[in-house]
Amino acid sequence: MVAEQPSAEVMGKIVEAIRGVRFGSVQIVIHDSQVVQIEKAEKIRFGVSSTRTDRTSGGPQQLPEGRMS
Repeated sequence: MVAEQPSAEVMGKIVEAIRGVRFGSVQIVIHDSQVVQIEKAEKIRFGVSSTRTDRTSGGPQQLPEGRMS
């Protein structure tokens, strides 16, 4: 069975949901090869510094007070 392409309206809603979440997830629920629901969960983060490096890299991290870890 070949599923139909989602409508332009559905695709637009999916893109809108993705663009509307900075941190979180978008879940698309499918039933009988049709999109029936779009869910989004957004996380609001406090105190996240853009100068922080990846913990797995072993590099220093900039702490909020300006000190290095």
